[in-house]
Order: sequence, then C-alpha cells, then structure tokens
Amino acid sequence: MARKSSLAVEAAPRCTRCGSERIVKNGKNVCGHQQFRCRACGACRVLRPKSRETAPERKNEVLRAVATERLSLRAAERVFGVARHTISRWLEKKPQPAHR
Repeated sequence: MARKSSLAVEAAPRCTRCGSERIVKNGKNVCGHQQFRCRACGACRVLRPKSRETAPERKNEVLRAVATERLSLRAAERVFGVARHTISRWLEKKPQPAHR
C-alpha cells in the first residue's frame, strides 16, 4: 500500500466555490485547460485560472506602434495579436500629453 507524501496531502485541490476536497477531473475547456467538477456542489471550472492581464511592456509596445508608427487598429491587431477593441480601450485610458 502506497503512502501519500505530506506534500500531496497539502496540495489537495479544493473547490473554489464551496471549499470541498471532492474534486474530479472533468475534461478540458475550449482553451485546452483542465476542467474540474466538484462532487459536493456541482461547480465546473478551472481551479487556477491564468491572469488575462497584459504585461505593461507589451501594452506600451502596442500603443507606441499605433501612435508613432501610425498603424491602423486592424494592422496592430494582425501584427501583435491583440483585439482592436482592447487596443481602443487602452487608448481611451492612456493619459494624453499636455499641449502648450
């Protein structure tokens, strides 16, 4: 009979909804990440989703290309792989330089 190590006991996954340890694998989602289902509450989700935040350096690179190199939003979308809606939202939030 195999014993579980203390690390395996500590790293037991818990449901992010109810906190139960009755978690089972439940296929993969559209992005290819492992989905889990809680047998206690029935919630289906990825236990540790990745952040969707874009790195500030990458964001600045895209904004600089749009502003200084006069790339259209469609061209920036193709080159950088970032949606036009996202780029336009970044442009709206970016503080404009003061004119003298």
